[in-house]
Amino acid sequence: MRNELWLTASGLMVFVGLVASQGLLLIVGSLAIIVSLAARVWDRFAFQRVDHRRQLSQGRAFIGDSIEYTVTLSNEKLLPLIWVDIQDAFPQGLELPGAILRGSNTDVTKQHTITTSLLPYQKASWKYSLRCMSRGYHRIGPVRLRSGDIFGFSASEANMSRVDYVLVYPRIVDLGQLVFPEEHPLGQAKGPKPILQDTTRFLRQRDYLSTDPMKHIDWKATARRVRLQTKVFEPVVSLNVLIALNATTSEHAWQGSNRRYFERAVTAAASVAHHAGGHGYTFGLASNAVASYSGKWITVPMSASPSQLNLVLEALAMAGPYVVTPLSEVLREERASLPTGATVMLVTAVMNRALIEEIEQMKDAGHRVEVLFAGDGAPPVQPPGLRIYRVGRVLEALDAHESTSSN
Repeated sequence: MRNELWLTASGLMVFVGLVASQGLLLIVGSLAIIVSLAARVWDRFAFQRVDHRRQLSQGRAFIGDSIEYTVTLSNEKLLPLIWVDIQDAFPQGLELPGAILRGSNTDVTKQHTITTSLLPYQKASWKYSLRCMSRGYHRIGPVRLRSGDIFGFSASEANMSRVDYVLVYPRIVDLGQLVFPEEHPLGQAKGPKPILQDTTRFLRQRDYLSTDPMKHIDWKATARRVRLQTKVFEPVVSLNVLIALNATTSEHAWQGSNRRYFERAVTAAASVAHHAGGHGYTFGLASNAVASYSGKWITVPMSASPSQLNLVLEALAMAGPYVVTPLSEVLREERASLPTGATVMLVTAVMNRALIEEIEQMKDAGHRVEVLFAGDGAPPVQPPGLRIYRVGRVLEALDAHESTSSN
C-alpha cells in the first residue's frame, strides 16, 4: 500500500515537472519512481530460490539426551536479502540453549527466531545442541520468513510448510525400583524364564498332586482309575503380558486430565515393557490414550519379536492424555484375543466400578491381573484378591531425588 502511494505521488511529480518545466521536480519524481519500482521488484523476487532447511543428527532420543540441530538458509540468486527474519515454530518439550525463543499464540509452541542478511549466492548455518526435556512426538515447524527492501517501503513473507519431528521415548525405571524390592509382578528379574503350561495342548494324564490346580482334574479318567487324575499339558517357556495403560486420570470427566499422574503411568508402562522385552516375554500394549496427530486409541499387538520393545516405546512416546473411550471397553475387546493364562499389567491412576468389573471378567477368564497404581497413596477401592503396587509414591520420590541431584 505504501509503495502504491509513493508510485502515485512520484507520477504526479513527474507530470507537474513536465507541465511546469521544473527540472528538479522531474528528477525527484523520476528517482522516486525508480525507487518504487525497485522496491516492487525486490518484494516480488525476495524469496525466489531461497531455501530453508533443518537437520537433526537423529530423530529419536530419550529424555535428557542432546541432539545436534542445524538450521541452514541459502540465497541462490543475484538479488541479496538485506534483512530476513526466520520464525520457526518450536515445541515446548525441547530446549535450544543459545537460541532466541519467544512466546507464541499457543501454549504448546514457541517461536525460534533468527535475524540475518544474505548476499547473493550466500549460505548461512546455525548449529545448536537440542535438549530433549519431555516425552512426546515433537514437531518443529512450519517456518515463516520475512524480509523487505533496502528502502523500507515494503515487507514480504514466505511460509514453508515442511516440518521435522523428534520422537522422545518415555523414561524407563528398573522394575526392581518401581515395585516392592523383594518381588516383581512378572517374576524374578534374574534367572531363567518361567516355565508355564499351554492348556490348549494336551500331553498326557498322571496322578493328581496337591500342588495341581483343581481345574486341571480329569474327572472321566478319575472315574475309570478310581483315583484322582490330572491333565498334563505341553510346557512352554514364555510369558504373555498385556500392558494396559489407563489414560483416564480423574474420577469424573469434568475434572480434566492430571498430567503428572499420566506421565507417571506412561513411565510405569514403559518400565514394564522394558522388563518384558529384556526377558524375552511375549507382550503387547493396549490403551485408551490417543496418539499424537491421530484420533485413534493406542494398541500394539502382542509379539516376542526383537523390535517389539521399540514399537511399544514409540507408541508410549506418542501417547497423549486424551481419552476417546473408557479403558474397560478397550480391555473388553482385547480379552477375546488374549492367550490363555496371559498376565494383564494394568497401569492406572484411578479405579472405577467399570474397570473393576472388567478386571473380574479377566480373572474369571483365567488371566492374571496385576495393578500398578500411579496415583497418590492407595486407590480408594481395592478389590479383594487383587495385588496392587503403589508406584506413584516411588516415582515421585525418584523425581525428587533426581531434581536434588541436578541442583
